[in-house]
Order: sequence, then C-alpha cells, then structure tokens
Amino acid sequence: MKKAMDGRLRRLHRRDWHGFLNRMVPAAVWRSFQKDAKPKKDGRTRWTPKYVVLSWIVMGWSVQGELTGRFREGVEWLGETFSRRRRTGKTYQGFVKASQHLRRDCLQRFWSSARRTIPKQLGEAWYWYGWVVMGTDGSRFQTSRTRANECQLGKSGRDKSHPQWWGTCVLHLRTGLIWDWRIGPGDSSERSHVLEMLGGLPDRTLLVGDIGFGGFDFLQRLSEAGVKFLIRTASNTTLLLVEGTRQRIERAGEHRYIYLWPRDRRTQAPLRLRLMVLKRRGRRVYLVTNVMESERLSRGMASRFYQARWGLEVAYRSLKQTMERRKILAGSPEVGSMELEGNILAFALLMLHAVLAMGARMGRASVAKLLALIRRAIEAVRWKASTVWLMAALRTAVRDAYERHSSKKARDWPYKKREPVPSPPKLRRMSRKEKVRMQAFRHCADMVLS
Repeated sequence: MKKAMDGRLRRLHRRDWHGFLNRMVPAAVWRSFQKDAKPKKDGRTRWTPKYVVLSWIVMGWSVQGELTGRFREGVEWLGETFSRRRRTGKTYQGFVKASQHLRRDCLQRFWSSARRTIPKQLGEAWYWYGWVVMGTDGSRFQTSRTRANECQLGKSGRDKSHPQWWGTCVLHLRTGLIWDWRIGPGDSSERSHVLEMLGGLPDRTLLVGDIGFGGFDFLQRLSEAGVKFLIRTASNTTLLLVEGTRQRIERAGEHRYIYLWPRDRRTQAPLRLRLMVLKRRGRRVYLVTNVMESERLSRGMASRFYQARWGLEVAYRSLKQTMERRKILAGSPEVGSMELEGNILAFALLMLHAVLAMGARMGRASVAKLLALIRRAIEAVRWKASTVWLMAALRTAVRDAYERHSSKKARDWPYKKREPVPSPPKLRRMSRKEKVRMQAFRHCADMVLS
C-alpha cells in the first residue's frame, strides 16, 4: 500500500477489478457500441464514447454530492484504469459537450448491447416456472428548479409543483436486475414508455404490472404484440361475464373467461381475458391475464409473481435512498437526461456485479453493501492499490438472515403516501344485445381467416 500511495506504477493482476469489468462487459460489446455511436474522426479527441459512458457510470456510484466532484472522481478513476491509453479531458464543460455530441439514447443503446449476455450468465435463474417474469413501474425524480428545466420539463402536477423527471423501468423480478428503461418529463405516460420497450423484451416474457397498466388500449397493444401479461385491476375497470356471479367467482378464486369491452371502444373487438382473485391479508386482489391455460399460469404462480413485483419498489428505493440519487442536479434538461440515465445504468451494473459474483444467491444481494464495496474499489484504483479482494468481498454482500420480531417501518414518516386501498373491479353479466354484437365480431374474424 505504501508503494501505491507513493505514486509508483504497479502491474495489474488478472483478478483485479479491471479484468472483472472486462468479464462483465466484453470487448465485443464496446466495439459494437462505439461503432453505432459514430464518434468524431479527429485524432485529438480525448472523450471517446467508451470514456463518456464509463464516466457517467462512476459518477452514478460516486459518494460526492456535486456533479463536479463526481466528475473529478470519475476522471481520476479512468486515468488509473486506462493508464496506458490517451488521457481524458480535464474539464467538466468538455465532458458535457462530448456527452451531448453522442445520441441522447447512447446509454440505453450501450445497455442493450451489454444485457445480451445476461440470460446466459444467470443460467437457471433466468426462468421462473418456465417464464421470464418482468415487472414494470414508474417513479418521479426531483430536479433543479432552473429556468431551462421549468421551460422544457414543465409542471408535473399542481400549479406550484417544481419540474421533475419520470422514469419507467422493466425489471427482472427473480433477480432484481434492470432490463430496460425510458425517461421523460414528470407528466410522461408510463404506458407509452412500456410500449416503446416491447421490442426489447425477451422471449417467453410475462409482464407483471399494477393498476396503472390496466387500460383497454394498452392491454390490446400488448396482446397484438404477442406479450403475455398479469395486470391488477380495480374499480375503474368494468369486466363482462358470460355466466356466473361475483360471489361464485370470488369463492372459486378463478373464472376462465371474462371480457374487457369499454362502451367507448365498442367499434373494436372485445378483449378476452382470464380473471384470478387472490386473497392477501384479508383483502382480495383481482388480476387479469391473457394466459388462458391454468397449467401455464396457475393461481399459485400468479400470487408469487405479483408478490415479487414489490422488488420494483425496493429497486426505486435503493436508487433514490441508498445511492442518494433522488434529485437530478443538472441545471439543463439535456444534461439532466444523461445524469438520470447514468444513475439508472450505474444501478443496473451494480446489480450485474452481484449476478457474476453470487450466481443463484443473487436474490439476497444487499445494495448498500454492494455500493460500499464498489466505492471502496474506486478509491483503491485512484490510489493505485490492488482490488483483487473485490470478487470475494462481493460474494459476502448479502442481506442479513436473522428473524425479526418487530417491524422496521418508521413510526411516523411525514412523506409516506397513504393511498386508499383499491376497490374491486365492476363485474356484471353481459346483456343479450352485447352477446349478439360480440358474435358479429367473431363471425367477421372467421370470414377473414377463411
């Protein structure tokens, strides 16, 4: 350590963090990404696309409270990690210009290339009862109240609300690993974000969502795209029954065929779904799915999948609270979008560290311990110290397993949302006129197929 702190160069060990990063993001991924990024051909360019992406990632992991401090820490880390290559620029302004020169979705495109190896790395943990179970949800992020942010991001709620960002993520529920994301102003539609991400979903995906994803148009788009879903419904939805009563359905817990057909969508064919009623803590949870076979998706599976959806809430809490990225510090939307995506990408790579180190124990990973180890490794690299200890330390970064006898919930949290319990959806028998009209749609469909 004394030689390292004296500033003497040392030879990297094959088990150092540098080699671990190469395992996590192979060289072929970087080549593919830099080819698509269309960098400047000027040989004097110091900020290559790879340097820009790595800087935003390290800034997302940084413990510093200001952007300039995070940038300085990232530059020092890059300088020691790639000591035999061309040095990066030294000014934050030059880094921002280099970031803006790239396409706005460059961080998303990089992650799209990097995540291709995730199914193979996860192995059996990639599937859950034969499904790739993905959850989706959105959350708001605060930002600086500058004139540029107020003009372009607008108001996301009440008249006196400050500008905010909205992020929508798709998460692999069994491991807690982020698969994809989209961002926008605070008043963005999370349904629109999910529809943009449909093309990147893997095969055999089962999309799990809360009440906010229960609209007719949205579910129809998912069905047309061939995506299977499991969505919760509430009193803002009316479900039509061909036979049976509410009491019979709630007692049996499942009714195979129900129809979603709002009155303002009667020019379109009804959406045929399957309703499942789960009992949790004395309350009923109503879920609809387009998987009609109970062998492929039983009530027990649906209960486990929907319960795992809480991992999305935990992921947002880890990003905002544990990593302290609740507020976007950039004063302009152009830089703010890169900062927010850099924070999400940093969290995704943090969990990818746990995937490579823990394997099947990935579900017990502790974000706080992982982040502390990564920050310790960043400091070791900056001081030219060894990081061969990191791989073994990552395997121990798991949550405690002791049994608690009292709740960890805060007694009085002034910012806690106290939303009312969702009411059950409206269930009613289909009228004779509606049955005739539905038969007409079926007859037209048979004629088209013939």
